[in-house]
Amino acid sequence: MKLYHLVTGPLRVNTYFLVNEQTNQAVVIDSGENYKKIKQTEQSLGVKIEAVLLTHAHFDHAGNAKKLQDDGAKIYISKIDAPKLKNHENLSSDFGRQFDYLDADYTFSDGEKLKICGIELEVIMTPGHTDGSATFIVGNAMFTGDTLFLESVGRTDFISGNRDDLVASVKKLFALSGDYSVYPGHEDFTTLEHERRYNTFVDYD
Repeated sequence: MKLYHLVTGPLRVNTYFLVNEQTNQAVVIDSGENYKKIKQTEQSLGVKIEAVLLTHAHFDHAGNAKKLQDDGAKIYISKIDAPKLKNHENLSSDFGRQFDYLDADYTFSDGEKLKICGIELEVIMTPGHTDGSATFIVGNAMFTGDTLFLESVGRTDFISGNRDDLVASVKKLFALSGDYSVYPGHEDFTTLEHERRYNTFVDYD
């Protein structure tokens, strides 16, 4: 598997392409809002987007989902956040953003192991930013969405956000054995060990 990264949309979401180099199939994590940029990346890499995994349903992460679904990609999201793809809880109306409602093709729960395009992923539910936020583990890589950032954590003041839940979720990730490369939903990459040492946002409980 090869990992590619790009930044999409006005809120600068980190969008990730996980590519099976044997089949040239791609799994996209958090497709963002810039559909044209996603399609240009798909073309330039010479791959086919078969699936989109959403860490949560907010518009800045899921804004392209319907268009990519119409192109044939399967949309994956947690059972808890799936309804937000069809209502105001995706926050698009709050920010004046266009959002095409959709039904997810597949919903997952905590601890589920997925195999998509030959790529194995583990789901860890990490509520707090939304009540249905998820983190994906792929080998030694961790895709945390808006749960865990470089020396920071996600906001909890949106609908279904909860500060205590977020602290518990981050501590759940910290409790995993070993180290991981952490690929968040915004800003710079980090590592789990770095966050264990320097992330002070979990100290306020």
